[in-house]
Amino acid sequence: MTDTKTRILDTALALFNEQGTASVTTNHIAEALAMSPGNLYYHYRNKAEIVRGLFARIAAAWAENYAIPVDAMPDLAMVERMVAGNFAIQAQYRFFFRDLTLLLNADSELASAYRQNRAAGIANTRAMIGLFEGVGVLAPLADDEARDDLTQLLWLVGDFWLVFRDTGGTPFAQSDTEQGVRLFRRLINPHLKGAST
Repeated sequence: MTDTKTRILDTALALFNEQGTASVTTNHIAEALAMSPGNLYYHYRNKAEIVRGLFARIAAAWAENYAIPVDAMPDLAMVERMVAGNFAIQAQYRFFFRDLTLLLNADSELASAYRQNRAAGIANTRAMIGLFEGVGVLAPLADDEARDDLTQLLWLVGDFWLVFRDTGGTPFAQSDTEQGVRLFRRLINPHLKGAST
């Protein structure tokens, strides 16, 4: 049987995705669960704690998605699988990415956790670019600025592609993920060893 904290997070996720965080109160979540607000507050003191609980799920999903087996040599196919997995996570927790600035501005604890996670992810992306250069998958980039720029561009697509699609008013579709992966590939292709520039 699902525990109460899990039920609260699952219900909040559905409501946040459907209506946005600004429109959903803890009372709405409690009502959807047929639970008293007092019972909900026993598990989560406020909406910010619920959002932090959902971000913990996102961070765990990211960690699993980006884990590289110790005996595996990273390649572009692996990277593309990771990018597709990232978009799947964003689709599942779309409220978080759609409301990101609002949520971070409203909760310094969430902002700190998100920014630590993001800094680690950017550092890992930059390290992977260096690894790809070292093994000859990517042609050597001109300098650290070029590596940083490519890292930032990859993160812009990885973090905000589905948000960009969402703001167009069309429901999420699998083709959005496929196009996001293609955009990612277009950023990398000019740097592949032997690519004409």
